[in-house]
Amino acid sequence: MKTADLTLYLGGTRSGKSERAEARVHRLADGPVLYVATAQAGDAAMSERIRRHRARRPDTWQTLECPLHVAESLSEALSGLPCAAGKPTVLLDCVTLWVSNILFSLPDPEDLLAFEREVRTQIEALIRLARTSHCRFVLVSGETGLGGINPTPLGRIYADGLGLANRLLADASEEVFLVIAGRVLRLEREELPAPTAAL
Repeated sequence: MKTADLTLYLGGTRSGKSERAEARVHRLADGPVLYVATAQAGDAAMSERIRRHRARRPDTWQTLECPLHVAESLSEALSGLPCAAGKPTVLLDCVTLWVSNILFSLPDPEDLLAFEREVRTQIEALIRLARTSHCRFVLVSGETGLGGINPTPLGRIYADGLGLANRLLADASEEVFLVIAGRVLRLEREELPAPTAAL
């Protein structure tokens, strides 16, 4: 199976993960850059967060606003990029909000099985696109699994879905980084040993 040119940055809120991902794109991009924004401005604080992200991006980067079904919208957008100008780079920020959008698009957000099924469907569609599009992908996602068990059912369901998304993406990525307080750890892949037969 063809591997994807895919890098994943994980981290908590305001850890610096977006800035690190953007710096990587600045350093490596030798062609057009498409920034995929999954956020929706639902309040003043989110609008300000979006404004700050936009202010950091160069004017030459194109933006695709895509809260759901990212692979389908991205596939169409990539077909219009000038490939002759160099290898296109896709920067998706962020998986965290994409998964949240998936959760609240469902008829019953508290149906864990339906949520995980839809997360898997949409994430695997993006991975397939990354493997076949000849583009460089840099993804940003939140790591929400370090703060204990959420006290609310919906919070636990969301954390489970985001954890699933992050594991699927990490498994498909060439490199995975964890950003903590602006510092970066490279996460190594470790093959699990085969289970031993019971005596």
